[in-house]
Amino acid sequence: MLQRTQRSRRIVAVQAGETMFLGYVLSHNPELLLLRTVTRQGLLTAVRTISMGSVTQVHFDDRYVRLIEFKEHNPETVYARPAAPEGLDQAYLSVPALLQRAQETRQLVELETLADTTFYCYIARLTEDELLLEVHTQFGEPDGHTVLGLDEVRNVVWSSEDTRTVEMLLKQPGALGERAGQ
Repeated sequence: MLQRTQRSRRIVAVQAGETMFLGYVLSHNPELLLLRTVTRQGLLTAVRTISMGSVTQVHFDDRYVRLIEFKEHNPETVYARPAAPEGLDQAYLSVPALLQRAQETRQLVELETLADTTFYCYIARLTEDELLLEVHTQFGEPDGHTVLGLDEVRNVVWSSEDTRTVEMLLKQPGALGERAGQ
């Protein structure tokens, strides 16, 4: 598999002990792996040697690795300057007001809850006590609907790297699909 990733110049994920490394295989032999590492954002960070004896798993062309490649190939959108909700700088800011604005503009947001759950979602309906979410996975796949008490919302994240990535994936169905011939 390491030869295949090196030949195709694609990202690989390597589990070595407690640490997961992402990167491009520069060379390898039975003793050592030389990897040009990247962050989970797809940004190049270093050239690192990894002892082959410490490697317990290698992942190639799975959904997570394809997500990192997608971010790497779309930096101008994924890492664009975050857009602030229009007009909210002029108004009294509250979670319900922000959620109402997200519903009106059909803005994908990331909701963090008091139960430490995170949702990438559109606000489908909002009442004074609860909200109905149209949820998507980090891979841009529909993940059903969730009803949540309004007082359970801890934070609303508007236009982050992750929400922009999910929005792009929703606009490009199959963008993380398996690559033919590799």
